[in-house]
Amino acid sequence: MTLVRKVARQALFVIVPLAALSLLVDWNSKTLGFLRPFGNPAFTTVSILVGAGLGIANLKGMTWGIESLLGAHQANTKLVFLSLLRLLVLFAVVISLAALHLINLLGFLTGITVVFILTIKEALKTAKLQEKE
Repeated sequence: MTLVRKVARQALFVIVPLAALSLLVDWNSKTLGFLRPFGNPAFTTVSILVGAGLGIANLKGMTWGIESLLGAHQANTKLVFLSLLRLLVLFAVVISLAALHLINLLGFLTGITVVFILTIKEALKTAKLQEKE
């Protein structure tokens, strides 16, 4: 099983319950009023899912770029260009969604952070298994 599939499967087991729990929170209470500057708190659930989805898409794009360019002549230049292009697209999507007030930035960061942590965990696990062999 590839790294992307492992991370996506594990993310489902973390993100879906996390998004479901965010539905139970009363975002209009005065105690959570400090979240208003980060976007509409009502969109927190969607933002968590969008963050996780973009995190997995970014991981898939990164692995695709590395796999397609391994062994190619001047792969370093192409890899840097494709990585920067992918980053530009990711920023454009996030900024567009935030400008249209369709996401809550804290929810988005929560989703993308979960995917980032799971990616690191799986990479360390894979490195440890390869070290034993």
